[in-house]
Amino acid sequence: MIITSKRDYPLTKGFPYSLEHLQASYCRLARIDTRVLCLKKLRKLDLSHNHIKQLPATIGELLFLQELNLHDNHLESFSSALCSSTLQKSLQCLDLSQNKIKALPIQFCQLRELVNLKLDDNELIRLPFKIGQLDHLRFLSAARNKLPFLPSDFRKLCLENLDLFGNPFEQPNPLLPNIQLKIPLTLLECAARAAVNYR
Repeated sequence: MIITSKRDYPLTKGFPYSLEHLQASYCRLARIDTRVLCLKKLRKLDLSHNHIKQLPATIGELLFLQELNLHDNHLESFSSALCSSTLQKSLQCLDLSQNKIKALPIQFCQLRELVNLKLDDNELIRLPFKIGQLDHLRFLSAARNKLPFLPSDFRKLCLENLDLFGNPFEQPNPLLPNIQLKIPLTLLECAARAAVNYR
């Protein structure tokens, strides 16, 4: 189900309980509707471009939720309770970009199934110190934040794509030269690298 305006948002009519994908963008929502939190089969939830300031802990009761998009809201934090919820086993894609988040809780690294994490355009002054525990993380973007450095655990990540553009990193940042992206190579690239390595 896709809703892209406040006018189309159902006020009296409920959502189908069997719903697996819900997008409610540009609806001027200040909070997450409790009816949404009752959709136990939900796999994809897109609440981007709203006015949401806080996330209820009950989101963590959505057992099958794989994708959560909260882009362009008014969030200032991400609840540690959510990190300890059933989202640990289900959540793969999380978009928190364009909010007002200054830091993520230490417990954030319990979301071990994350593959894609978007943190761009926040006010982040640090990343979780144990971020290297996100074993499945392959895509990370945290551009245009206030990060002065990266935690040492960062080098444990096996990323395919990384975007840290527009952060005020202290110079020199000793971690940056040691970050190697695990990018799938073409056969030609593999041959070229092998030729260089065995000269």
